[in-house]
Amino acid sequence: MSKKKKTIIGISIIIIICIIVILVLIFTNKNKTNNNIQNDYTNIDKENEISYQNDATIEDIKEETGLSGDESIYEIDTEYDGRKTLNVKHEIQYKVALAGILSNSQPEYSNIDNIINQSQITKNGIWIEENSREKFLENLKQITESNYEISADGYLNIVNKEKQNDYDKKLESFINSEKQYIFAITDKYYEIDTVSGEVVEYPYQQLDPYQEYDLVEDENSVIIFINTNPNNNLDNTEILKNVINDLN
Repeated sequence: MSKKKKTIIGISIIIIICIIVILVLIFTNKNKTNNNIQNDYTNIDKENEISYQNDATIEDIKEETGLSGDESIYEIDTEYDGRKTLNVKHEIQYKVALAGILSNSQPEYSNIDNIINQSQITKNGIWIEENSREKFLENLKQITESNYEISADGYLNIVNKEKQNDYDKKLESFINSEKQYIFAITDKYYEIDTVSGEVVEYPYQQLDPYQEYDLVEDENSVIIFINTNPNNNLDNTEILKNVINDLN
């Protein structure tokens, strides 16, 4: 190949490389511009959304999201991106769940305070729902060494603690704590639906038959709903062991 041809080929290769580099730079800059424009539109959209405004009220967010419950049941929470959302207050969810246990039926929201005020749950410690007491004691005997009884008003008491294992020690700490622990062996409980604001049934066990238990908490009180385990998919003593170990 002659020197002239080599020179032409070399120049051609350089020109092709330059064209490729220029095209890559143009494409990259175009993408950056499009992304910046998209981000600007996104930021404008967020600024225009009520839920991103610091002074957004419960009424504002209800209107924007289509929630229809009474304003008094909601509280405003802030998501990681600054967006405001509405959730039902923990205190209200707890009261509805407790009223459902006490009445053994779906409670009327307007009547939950009356139901709770008329109950025998007046002190801290471990309280067992009436229909759950016999089975609770039966399962408890399988994992503890102390002797227990349930009082007429539903509270778990230690009769004899000459021998104690780790479960006995934890139960004693619960009994003597400044907190209420309410146990119910049941396949469902009641709660406030966030969208409608109505009291609805929550069949947690039906949704997941292998879920050992569910909790509803409010400050120094916790309700523990224990799986009824009708088909023996689980081990009842293991359920109680895990519940005791997980509580604090």
